[in-house]
Amino acid sequence: MIRDEEIQRLINYIKGIGLKVSFSNKKSDCSAMWYLDNSGIVIYKTNNTSKIDTVLSLLHEIGHAVCNIHEKGRQLDTKFEKALDHIDDAEENGLDPEKRQRRVLLDNEIAGTAYWHSLYKETNMKFPIWKLEAAMEFDIWQYRYFYETAKYTTKRQRNKKRKEIREKHRSKYV
Repeated sequence: MIRDEEIQRLINYIKGIGLKVSFSNKKSDCSAMWYLDNSGIVIYKTNNTSKIDTVLSLLHEIGHAVCNIHEKGRQLDTKFEKALDHIDDAEENGLDPEKRQRRVLLDNEIAGTAYWHSLYKETNMKFPIWKLEAAMEFDIWQYRYFYETAKYTTKRQRNKKRKEIREKHRSKYV
């Protein structure tokens, strides 16, 4: 019940800043996506998606949207778009993306997380703050790993790191 209310508040927030929000059962490599033109957010749900996962995915994508509004005046970030295109092209051709393009991606992810705490407060989230902080650290860790290695983390690496980060943040608040 509480998570349903939080999800609805986040959906209302998204609509309030002029974006569309949709949910999809379509299989995707990511749990959510923010459109670069700042028109909307899509949350990809599976049978394993928990409500807190949905809340955190929404906060993640809203962070990108709010960052775009405040730092880019709702304009398309062509530098970020070029970096994403470069990364996609390199991967399609079996090449490592250039480090400077990976850096643009990392910087964009870090910039989006800068808004998570204020969004948590503005939308009156009730879940423990350590979960937000653990999600932030985990998210940045994944992008930093990609930046440094040009490789994506494995499921085993993600599970190990997620457990380590969750224990670290949980212990700070218990």
